[in-house]
Amino acid sequence: MDTAIRDAEAEREHLIQKYIKDKRYSDFETQADGINHLAFVAKDLDETIEFYTQVVGLKLLRVRTLDGDEKSTMVFFDLGRGEFLAFLKLHHVSQAVAMGTGGVHHFAVTVTREQYDGFKSRSEEKGIEYKTISHEILDSISALDPNGLEVELSVWNIDPSEMLQK
Repeated sequence: MDTAIRDAEAEREHLIQKYIKDKRYSDFETQADGINHLAFVAKDLDETIEFYTQVVGLKLLRVRTLDGDEKSTMVFFDLGRGEFLAFLKLHHVSQAVAMGTGGVHHFAVTVTREQYDGFKSRSEEKGIEYKTISHEILDSISALDPNGLEVELSVWNIDPSEMLQK
């Protein structure tokens, strides 16, 4: 058997033994209610909107300023069940280049206020830096995961069915 295959099998077995079989990692209720939104970097919002509405068949719901960057724009598409797909046109070229077009900007999961508060407390206990944003759509708290991905936990301030911009 190939060494790489043996190494991969050994790693999987290690992960199963350490995390799946240990109740500390599996014997509790998940602290999320689903995906809130996935956000990707776009190079051209017109082309992106055309593709996702006319080819994929997703309804465009909202166009808004990116929080903390009034020169950048976000668009949201409806994925159903109160879940959304977002694309960001970033004004700061260095930020866009670092992430790469099509790169992941962040992902967000829908949580309750209690789950939000729990994440905040656990982050503080572990010395993990986080940031918060509050606006008409949601309150969110986010932090970087060990891979450098920004994970956002979002509490709705509106009913997701009201996401359609008027």
